[in-house]
Amino acid sequence: MNRSFRIVVVVAVLAVMGGAVTAAAGEMFIPVVAQAGGSDGSYWNTELWIANLSGGRATYALTFLPSGTDNTPYLVMPPEERTLEAGETVHLNGVVPPGHVGALRVVTSSDDVVVRCRLFNAKGRATSGQLVPALQVGEMVPGGTTAVLVPVVRKGQYRTNIGFFNPNRRPVTVNLELQNEKGETVTTVTYTVEPGSHMQVNDFLLTQKVRRADAWRVVFTATGTVAGYASFVDTRSGAATFVAPAILR
Repeated sequence: MNRSFRIVVVVAVLAVMGGAVTAAAGEMFIPVVAQAGGSDGSYWNTELWIANLSGGRATYALTFLPSGTDNTPYLVMPPEERTLEAGETVHLNGVVPPGHVGALRVVTSSDDVVVRCRLFNAKGRATSGQLVPALQVGEMVPGGTTAVLVPVVRKGQYRTNIGFFNPNRRPVTVNLELQNEKGETVTTVTYTVEPGSHMQVNDFLLTQKVRRADAWRVVFTATGTVAGYASFVDTRSGAATFVAPAILR
């Protein structure tokens, strides 16, 4: 088995299938990872750095969660652990199966194990990437809370993708309002995100028949905890910028 990633195959019926989030010790989720072709000839890949900053031995485990799939079994089945010596850092490529997009579950034995993820466009002579955070459930947007993705842009060579990850063991409905630069609602959209799954809408503004927007935003709420993001892409250079949500208190 490739040491870089593990896709869990469930061979038994799991008894615990509740709907609420039950976080494991040291459990984090990277809301979007990929090793697949994208728009405008791009090819997206993922690399990780995992550092043990504790004074003793620690472990980590990775589980890939495919997009658009009910991944409930992968959220409750114990993943295969790898060992990190005190002070050790590992750099991992190939953490996503070829041709796939999804999210990554990371379970560590210590809160002093740090995870960094780079999602990058590997097309061309040089790579261009964005850092994607590894989030604990408590760092995501709680259900019923309003959050904002800004900027959402489409002009010239620029476009914006939006996406969501659902850490729950039940589907979550995400309600979106697309607002213009004056804060006026232009349209509303609803998406359903499967348990433990990721979804992304490429060139979101174009899907809403908006061909040019310079300073728009997406306001969203969900029926359960979610990680939301936008990715602001320069299609000429392939450079992408990760946009985290602002949570309204």
